[in-house]
Amino acid sequence: MKAIPYSERIRLGERVPEEGQFAVMRDIPPFSAPDVCNLSVPAGPAPETLRAAVFNVEHGYRSREIVSFLKDCLALQNADVLFANETDDGTERSGNIDVSREIAERLGYNYAYALEFIELVNPNDRKGYEGNTLFSKWPIVRAEALHLPEGYNWYFDSQKRIGARVALFCELDVAGRRIGVVCTHLENRTVPASRAAQMQAILEKADAMFKGLPVLIGGDLNTNAFDYGEAEALRAFRRQQADGIVVDPSPFEPLFALAERAGYDYRTLNGEALPTRRRPTGDGVLYLHLDWIFGRGVTCVQNGTISTLLKDCGRAGERSSLYETPIAELSDHNAVWADIAF
Repeated sequence: MKAIPYSERIRLGERVPEEGQFAVMRDIPPFSAPDVCNLSVPAGPAPETLRAAVFNVEHGYRSREIVSFLKDCLALQNADVLFANETDDGTERSGNIDVSREIAERLGYNYAYALEFIELVNPNDRKGYEGNTLFSKWPIVRAEALHLPEGYNWYFDSQKRIGARVALFCELDVAGRRIGVVCTHLENRTVPASRAAQMQAILEKADAMFKGLPVLIGGDLNTNAFDYGEAEALRAFRRQQADGIVVDPSPFEPLFALAERAGYDYRTLNGEALPTRRRPTGDGVLYLHLDWIFGRGVTCVQNGTISTLLKDCGRAGERSSLYETPIAELSDHNAVWADIAF
């Protein structure tokens, strides 16, 4: 995506308080359509199953190590589809590189990228872009972005951003068979009802765009079971977690029931209710189950959750860059995967 000079980013951001995010976004071309880059040749004959994986890469701070992880981890090295959240393009914190292209070129993926936010705080950001990326071993024949109903205005946050949560809709050609996939990232700083409204928008567009096709929805759904920005709600959740009450967030997040009524399965695709996010707090670590795969018109064959703590990464060879830097984790999210037949 084309860079916007920092002074122009600031000028555009100054319009947000009066005009709102969506009015400003309409005047910024990178928000209007995703980038689609088909870099690799088709992967061959249609496989019996597709492996789909979800991984919030935490901006790509550790992009070299993430590439090694995706290359060397047995459960992820042959993923056909990878739903990636928080992928940076041109931010100083991740080396001012295009994280999506770096991963795609190193691992032989095609990819589509939808812009979620333009960050305004750091003048050293070449672009300041953050978004969602859909990586695919199979050709991406069309892609569209849908910016979701606003649950929180990030311009007024300490991170100060232009943008809104986004869902990236891609149609894949799997050796002549078509499947619709949606890579999304729902709002954390809002109540569960607001996330349900975002999911409803995704379900409606998937119905319209992928009529008659099997569909996978994957990403960080931020199913906190509370408003992440509310301190008392956070404390109440900690008390419940300590009592072992909040393990499965589905009773607290209406988006799960919405998806099930629309014909999407999440129960068999995600297996056990394991935590996928580690958030350090003043009194320990908060464990959350945020990352999910939903499917309609597909059958789950097997699934799993992969720790991204370096001590758990196991199989990487001696020359892997996983072991060249003293880091504790590749991301604050674990990865989840599922093999599906369709």
